[in-house]
Amino acid sequence: MSLSRRHFLQLSAAAASFAAVRPLRAIEPFNRPGTARMGLSMAAYSFRQYLPESKKSAAENADKKLDMKGFIDLCANNHCTGAELTSYYFPKDVTKEQLIDLRRYAFLRGVAVSGTSVGNNFALPAGPARDAEIASVKSWIEKAAILGAPHIRIFAGASKELEAGAARKMCISAIEEVCDYAGQFGIFLGLENHGGIVAEPEGLLEIVKAVKSKWFGVNLDTGNFHTADPYASLAQCAPYAVNVQIKTEIKPAAAAANQPADLVRLIKILRDANYQGWVALEYEAKEDPYTAVPPVLATLAGLMQSPAPIAAAAGNWTPMFDGKTMKNWKVTGFGGAGEVSIKDGELILEMGNDITGANYTGELPTMNYEVSLEAKRITGSDFFCGLTFPIGEAHMTLIVGGWGGSVMGVSSINGDDASENESTQFKKFESNKWYKIRLKVSKDKLEAWLDDEQTVNVDTKDKKLSMRPGEIEESMPFGLATYRTKAALRNIQIRKF
Repeated sequence: MSLSRRHFLQLSAAAASFAAVRPLRAIEPFNRPGTARMGLSMAAYSFRQYLPESKKSAAENADKKLDMKGFIDLCANNHCTGAELTSYYFPKDVTKEQLIDLRRYAFLRGVAVSGTSVGNNFALPAGPARDAEIASVKSWIEKAAILGAPHIRIFAGASKELEAGAARKMCISAIEEVCDYAGQFGIFLGLENHGGIVAEPEGLLEIVKAVKSKWFGVNLDTGNFHTADPYASLAQCAPYAVNVQIKTEIKPAAAAANQPADLVRLIKILRDANYQGWVALEYEAKEDPYTAVPPVLATLAGLMQSPAPIAAAAGNWTPMFDGKTMKNWKVTGFGGAGEVSIKDGELILEMGNDITGANYTGELPTMNYEVSLEAKRITGSDFFCGLTFPIGEAHMTLIVGGWGGSVMGVSSINGDDASENESTQFKKFESNKWYKIRLKVSKDKLEAWLDDEQTVNVDTKDKKLSMRPGEIEESMPFGLATYRTKAALRNIQIRKF
């Protein structure tokens, strides 16, 4: 699609009236007032095999095919307030009317078009090929303006004809030209760390700092640095970010294969840089995105909305379990309980028929305290952590993995169990995987986190708080239990505040 000359002149004239004078200095880290603020988006590239114009055949994915409106629906239904509409999956001859219709649809779904992306190569010698790359990016800038996208991801590219220094010079001049054009429409361009001359932070920042435009920065892709310490490389570039694409995997230079990304650490890097903008999940791992993407988005939504779980992990914690003995603990008198033992610093609760548990016998606060521990399900399919605790004059139980294996919540609120009250969450729990659990009890508030994602946030004022009637009441005042499940627990600690 190309704009008519008349329409282009109208659009350019309107945009130019708001364009600022080109700065005289090169890019510096962004000085953002206030604190870090992030919006969750998802890149259409995450579902690339199911979108139009994809390289796989339609017949191969007939039952899962998506169009761009379907992708926007996926974003709207999975915690996203933004959608990154990758240019590759639009028809080559997409019309202005189609773009406007898509923009309208996104607005009605409550989803902002957070950005878009192009494929380009600016590391070419002067000539028709380089001119065509610049023209292509300018054409998509016009389309992005119609979509209402504030950002476009661009590449530096690679060259077989130029050595690295010459390629950088050609890249810088091309970026300045397209940034001048993008600025007329109020659109930022973000250069991605994407191999070649921008494979390492020094090469990326050399280009970024040299470009003279206030409409330019880094499109920080968290999976694309393969340095000795990719997290350190990301932290080096984060202050220059105008958009972030987050990956679920990372691969340090010495690693033989991809490793799961530490999402908590990635979000902390952005917070430390006081980043304020969109964070788009760009999923590239092998598992089908229809299965893998929703839980990742749920995790990111929790991490991005509240920095409290990350910051609150430190403090004056007191161990409740020494990892060697049952000091201050006793086996709970459940009928049909499995064996309770200690091995390698872990409290092992064997599978019982039905409940196995241990009670803490030491001194306990009843209000304004936190408990932290790690737990994993070894075998079985029900709750692998039932944490009973005092809350004022009442007692409750935090259930992790209950009701067939997927429920997290507290029992009971106004007589309703963890499976049916306002605290209820459904999670996918893997066997033999450690999960960090934190519980916070304060006046009029009950909170819990799983791996730094807040899962319980209950206003307890004027609510009836109680135990679920039955054998679990044996866990009072403080106990850990499992239901028809073998589990291990460790690093059990408490602190007052």
